[in-house]
Formats: sequence, structure tokens, C-alpha cells
Amino acid sequence: MVTQGFQNFAHSSNDLVLAAHFNVYGTRLVTGSADHRIRVFDLNQEHWQLTDLWRGHNGQVVDVKWNGPKMGQVLGSIGDDLKLKIWQEDPTEAHRSGRRFKCVFSQSSGHSVVYTSLDFVNPNKDTYLAIVTRDGLLSLLEPVNPEKFDDWREIDQILVCDEHIARGVESCFKLCFQQTTHPNSMAIAAGLDKSALSLAVTAMTEVMVYRVIKMTGHGGQELYKFQDPVAVLGGAEGLVRGVAWSAEVWRPQDWIATAAADGYIRIYEMSTPKENTAQTSNPVVAPRTTLSNAGERASKTGVHVPSGIGAGLDRASLAAAFSSLGVGQLRHEAKCMEQIKHEGVWDVQWMSNRHILISSGDSGQARMWRQAHNGKWHEFADFGPE
Repeated sequence: MVTQGFQNFAHSSNDLVLAAHFNVYGTRLVTGSADHRIRVFDLNQEHWQLTDLWRGHNGQVVDVKWNGPKMGQVLGSIGDDLKLKIWQEDPTEAHRSGRRFKCVFSQSSGHSVVYTSLDFVNPNKDTYLAIVTRDGLLSLLEPVNPEKFDDWREIDQILVCDEHIARGVESCFKLCFQQTTHPNSMAIAAGLDKSALSLAVTAMTEVMVYRVIKMTGHGGQELYKFQDPVAVLGGAEGLVRGVAWSAEVWRPQDWIATAAADGYIRIYEMSTPKENTAQTSNPVVAPRTTLSNAGERASKTGVHVPSGIGAGLDRASLAAAFSSLGVGQLRHEAKCMEQIKHEGVWDVQWMSNRHILISSGDSGQARMWRQAHNGKWHEFADFGPE
């Protein structure tokens, strides 16, 4: 039985909770906090109960997410200790034993820069994980064995920000997948591969929108590869702290919401006109990180980026793959359809019905927004501390 209304309950942490995530059914909650601990709560009848807590990292737990419901009880976490960890539940262990969730995989940041955000997506029966570091290095991973999570491989990497981020400079890189099994139906009708992964990544004051498609590599193996973003969402006058992509795929357009440090929520509408062809130019995309400037940034960050003849061949093969797939220059049009004032906003999330947006910020209150018949967005509820 799912509880009605809202509940307050003790999260048992003596320090700040920095991340929280519900499973898809809303019956399990995982939190990560500044005390280095991860906590899992379960909804029992109408009350939330602590299932287990354990020291997850040797530093603050920056982000934590559940994997999809069809993939077992698996979660991922990142911390200030430069680690990405995958945890799997062992139901034979007692509740609150500190041993119920086992670390089955651990990976360190390759160039000693902390991870800042992660997200899972589960198209069909597959699992993919995206992570980004505080200097904008975006990576896509998949498990070597789709039925196990104890070994992961990196599929591709890309730098989402052209400028070098010096140590000590405030930056913000957050990401989210569109949690669907296939892209927007209109995008597919326009020529986008229906197996494409849709990913939005904040890059300082902008948001990069990617359609990650499969390409045939050496040996005939198909792997997802990044290309330039299909849209760049601008307009913010401060760091973009949060991003959320609505999971509605039957609407003619995609909706992407952002929360920025300038105190505004922005809701963008992105569409793919039907007249798209493989030769159509993309007016909303300025060239971002090319192989040449990526190499220059790599020398500063220590990130390995292909160079020379090998890099040229890689780029040529990718271009040929895009041309053969007919989606290399798929045109996306994006516009900001609403700008809402919410002072101190930090995060936004779409509710499961895909039409209601929730924002939260410095006040500790969550505010709920929906679109009226005239197209304007209005606040219709708020909850939290008085």
C-alpha cells in the first residue's frame, strides 16, 4: 500500500544529504550525504524504514542513482574520493547490517578530477551509465556482461566544454538521460535511429543535448558514439545547476527543464522537423569540441584523445557511419518556451505523469508547476518546511 500525501521522516544522517533518488515505483529511496554514508529506505505500509546504511566513499557522496527496475536492486554512487562505485543488494544479509549492499565494481577518475553527476538508462534489456567530471569530461559505460554488473567498459568519451576549467573555479556539470526505451516519435519519423540514447548535460551556463547513436566499428561491432550536440540550450545568466528531460515520447516536441543560479527555471521545447534529410545543415549547433581543440585541452587535463592519422581515420569513419545512417545532420530546433522565477532554485524533476514539474532550492520547499490551457506555466502547489 502506497502512502497518500507527504511524510517527514528522520534520514539518520548527522550531516548534509547531498543526493537522493527514488526507484521507479517510488517504494525505495537512496540518499548520499556529506558524512560519506549511503542510506537505503523502504516504504513499509505507510512508513519509511531504514534498510541499510554503510560507508560508501572516503569523501562526500556527491550523487547516487538506482538502476532500472528490471536490472535487480543495483545502484551507482560517486564521491569526492574520485571513485565511481556500483552496489548490488544481497538479500541474504540482515537489514541495517552495513553489508546488505556489496560493492561489485569500482573505478577511479582517469585524470584525478572528481565526478559530479551520473545517470543510468535501460533501453530494452540493456544498461548504460553516463558520468561527467567537474571539468566536463563525459563518459558512457556499459557492463561487459549485460546480466552482471561486476565489470564495466567505457564505450566513448567527449569533452562537453570548450574552455579549460582551472582548479578552484566554480563549475557545474550535471546530466540526465531521457528515461524512455526510444526517442520522441516525431524525431524517429524525421529519421533518427529509434535506438538512439537521449542525453542532456549542463555545461556551465549552457545545456548540451546529445542524441547518441550506434555506429559499426572494427570487427562489425555496434557501439554508441558521441558526436556534436544536436542543440545547445542557452539563456541562463548563471551556472545551470539542474536539468531534467521529460519522458513523454508521444508529444510532438521534447521538453527539457533547467534550474540556474540566476534564480530562473527555464523550460525548453525541442522539435525535429519532418523535412530532415541526411544532408540538412543543423542551424542550432555550433561546432563544439573538435579533435584539434580537444587535444589542446587534453594536454591540460591529462585526458587521452586520439590524434594524428589515427584521429583522422576515426573521424572519417564516424562521418561515413553517420552518412550511411542518414542521421548525421538531423536538424533539431530548440526554443525557450517559459522562464519562471524561483529564487535560489537548485534542481528540477519531472513527475511520472510527465506533465508536472517540481523545483526545489535554498528555501527547502518544493514547488509544483504545470502548463495551463493558454500555454503559460503556473505554480499550483508547494510543500516543505514552513
